[in-house]
Amino acid sequence: MKKLVSSLVISVFILAFPATAGQAGEEYMADTAMEPADFRGIKWQQPLSSLTDMEELYRDDEAGEIACSRQGEDMTFGGASLSSVEYIFFDGRLSNVSVVVKGAKEAKSLLEEARALYGRETLKNGDDYYWRFTDVAVMFSKEPGDQSVLFYQYIGFMRNR
Repeated sequence: MKKLVSSLVISVFILAFPATAGQAGEEYMADTAMEPADFRGIKWQQPLSSLTDMEELYRDDEAGEIACSRQGEDMTFGGASLSSVEYIFFDGRLSNVSVVVKGAKEAKSLLEEARALYGRETLKNGDDYYWRFTDVAVMFSKEPGDQSVLFYQYIGFMRNR
């Protein structure tokens, strides 16, 4: 299920936003001064091999994907209590992070914290909120049922395409 959600979110980010600044859609760019350079001290594209506190959750060798949790993870994010935090490595480097909460109160707190960190979203579509930066895209999504996700995706590789 998580792999399906991750794949769908990746597709949405790639299709929804242009790959480089200066193209049509620049109005959807968030303030680059607020762009996250890392997630909880782990820089985007940092090698998994350099991290000693990761525990593998699943692996897809064909896709080059390894999903991990972090030992001793802080299970709060602003005022939200987290259900899970999943670090996803593609070709051995941090590419995505999925932060999951359950319940309307936690979802509201998670969205409020994202807005405090990254400013007002650059695009809203139903229950999905997007922040598009130069190298990172962030999305908050209310999933069916009781779950909401704050999803980070490294997109810096797209600038060189």
